[in-house]
Amino acid sequence: MSNFSDKSNVEKALLAGMHGVELRRDEKRRYLGFFRERVIQAVTFDQLRTKQGMEVMVKALKDKRAVELVIHQNARGTAMPLIIEAQRKGLDFTIVSDPKFIGDVAVVLAARDAVDVPQVMAEK
Repeated sequence: MSNFSDKSNVEKALLAGMHGVELRRDEKRRYLGFFRERVIQAVTFDQLRTKQGMEVMVKALKDKRAVELVIHQNARGTAMPLIIEAQRKGLDFTIVSDPKFIGDVAVVLAARDAVDVPQVMAEK
């Protein structure tokens, strides 16, 4: 099968109609499967290992818009206190692993709908 970029506009339109088009794929890969607009707070692997990074996530878990805590498989041991806190708050949590994830985001707290959070990555 030839490369998608080598196809004519008609062929591209037909393929998109048949299979759908995934918008902002890299954004979802960066935020563990979520669009950035649904992310309330996120931390990197390095931030998760610090007291400040953990405190930022524990504080974010109190946000009433939060519905799911998403943890990268490689961070599940370090994120165990967050999992326990999420369970106490009645929030769902998911451990995810996908070789297509990009960046170094370890944990994401997501909302059901879009939220207006100007800074989702915790400061160092």
